[in-house]
Amino acid sequence: MKKITRFSVNYPITVLMFVLAVILLGIISFRKLGVDLFPDLNNPRIFVEIEAGERPPEEIEKQFIDGMESLIMRQKKVIQVSSISRVGSGQITVEYQWDADMDEAFLDLQKALTGYNQNADIDEITITQHNPNAAPIILLGLSHQEMDDVNDLRKVAENYIRNELIRLEGIAEVEISGQEEREVVIETDRYLLEAHDLTPDDVVGQINSYNQNASGGSIVEMGLQYIIKGVSVYQSIDDIKNLVVAYRDINTQTTINQNAATAQSVPVFLRDIAKVEFRNKEPDNIVRINKQRCLGLSIYKETKFNTINAVNNLIDAIDDIQKALPGYELTVIQNQADFINQAVNEVEETALIGIILAVIILYVFLRRFGVTLIISLAIPISVVATFNLMYFNNLTLNIMTLGGLALGAGMLVDNAIVVMENIFRNIEAGL
Repeated sequence: MKKITRFSVNYPITVLMFVLAVILLGIISFRKLGVDLFPDLNNPRIFVEIEAGERPPEEIEKQFIDGMESLIMRQKKVIQVSSISRVGSGQITVEYQWDADMDEAFLDLQKALTGYNQNADIDEITITQHNPNAAPIILLGLSHQEMDDVNDLRKVAENYIRNELIRLEGIAEVEISGQEEREVVIETDRYLLEAHDLTPDDVVGQINSYNQNASGGSIVEMGLQYIIKGVSVYQSIDDIKNLVVAYRDINTQTTINQNAATAQSVPVFLRDIAKVEFRNKEPDNIVRINKQRCLGLSIYKETKFNTINAVNNLIDAIDDIQKALPGYELTVIQNQADFINQAVNEVEETALIGIILAVIILYVFLRRFGVTLIISLAIPISVVATFNLMYFNNLTLNIMTLGGLALGAGMLVDNAIVVMENIFRNIEAGL
């Protein structure tokens, strides 16, 4: 310690250059620091969600969750697996070690669960890095003044806006709410069904049997192999209307199946016994802005990504989307970054006021401007130097780190007073 003190006294310019270098590097580090409400206290996680009809939770757990958990536990750097089973759905939370490469872990998990994607009993498997129980960082409203059909809004949201947002760095998922999907509605007439001696099951069976692709094997000719495939998929609503559901014998006026059809029989089309039309599904929820119907877009970030950086990326992307889609309006309903910035700014202001009051009280008691200036300069230099350590250790500016800096500044004042008092005591002793 004596050597450091003697060096500082003998080479003040060198020490000054060193301090200025630390301040410069600290300012650069400060500009690159992320801002968040709290530090990341949880292990990196990946979430797996499954949808499987209306099965009870016990069946969901036994048929799917248990097997998935066994596969997941064998993945590299997995430390804990937990799950929740509900009616028709299940959620698995996979926790990894802090040093795990999450991109590699995500791909490995997708590969491990490939077999379940081919399970006909599972409607959908979703693997994501966003916590489904967390709040979205931004909630948007999509509207159009001249567009009344919510299904058209849904197409734009799903096919363009969602794809543009989800590819941004740090964005894990974009969920759409308030959407309506168009579907073909077939309303049969009970009396017409009875007149043609048909049942709803007969009609459903005919619709399903025509709407499928069938493999017919292969043919080898002249050294070339040709794959035979029977394609019978509905291309338009007219294909459904013109579907032959049965045949009616002209002589006996009885309904017969296709195998018994003869030249004396006429086809019974679906349009003859039912009303076929496009119609929007009933929405699960409805979103409105200023009484106007719109869509809601809930945007979630990856678990370890900085919230402010993710929001800034989103704001820039939203401006670009607005320019690319004239007439469409994206309204920010809720922005988590505003609350975080407000909370962090309050802590910063409180810490700054505390430092200023400490300096004023020091001058009141010491009554020496030079000594007070020395202690006052030590506070910002030490705080700025700390930004270097925070940046290189991947820490963020949040209410906990700022609170630590404020506490450290208070301790620094106490230590500086002790050092200055000791210097004066030695000077008064004749040194």
